[in-house]
Amino acid sequence: MNPETTKKGTVRTRSCTRSTREPSLTQPTLYDGRLSRASTFSSPHMDTHRPHRATEPVDNPGDNPGANPFTPISQSIERSMRRITEELKRIELDFGKALEFTNARVRTLEANDVRTASKIKSLEDRITELKKENIKNIESVNKQERFSRRNNVRIVGYHFAPHENCIKLATEVFAKAGVESPKIERAHRDGIQREGRDRHILVRLSFYQDKITLLKRQRQRLHDCGFFITDDLTHMDLNEKRKWSHQVSDLYQRGTKLRFSGGKWRGQDGKPYAFDVQ
Repeated sequence: MNPETTKKGTVRTRSCTRSTREPSLTQPTLYDGRLSRASTFSSPHMDTHRPHRATEPVDNPGDNPGANPFTPISQSIERSMRRITEELKRIELDFGKALEFTNARVRTLEANDVRTASKIKSLEDRITELKKENIKNIESVNKQERFSRRNNVRIVGYHFAPHENCIKLATEVFAKAGVESPKIERAHRDGIQREGRDRHILVRLSFYQDKITLLKRQRQRLHDCGFFITDDLTHMDLNEKRKWSHQVSDLYQRGTKLRFSGGKWRGQDGKPYAFDVQ
């Protein structure tokens, strides 16, 4: 007998010999090298007349020897794959619709771009035409203004005096330049008053020939008087004259004489001079 100590300290023995009465014995079931939890032994010391509690079913592959233990996992994977496949199909369908809409939109934009490019080309051509017309209009206006100043000359550098008579002053200046008793329509000061500079005396002659004579003679006869006579130019012609003034001076020192007439620097033959563009 094997002594066994209980929790209260008493000793009890368990017989190692078999009882003459056959105990209720349930053989353990061995699956895959493991004992089923439902397998129990009936000991002689256990109450064999007490009804056994129903054993709860356990999800164990050993309960069904023919079942595949990976079947639930495979089924779960298959369900997940089906959901993923359906979701991918839905995404593909949505993407196809979006791509079709985008392609249609791109085609529309391309068509609009072609129309816009055509309109821009038309506008550019129109702008080019308008620029040409504008240049022609500016030249035409300048020509009309030049014609209106045809008989005008300016006396530059003549000292201002209070209560002066510009017609009388112009007559005296013209006499010094070699034109006696010219026919003067009107004369007055013109331009912006600047400190240290006298305004020009603008004179309108009745005869164009008197103007030509004055412009030819004034350089020699008025060179030491402190004032001079010049043509009444338009703003456009004046800018053109000043633009080439340095080259005209260099050409004069080398023996080439030019004169400004009709808005252009001209040579001895009367044709516009071709300057070297630097």
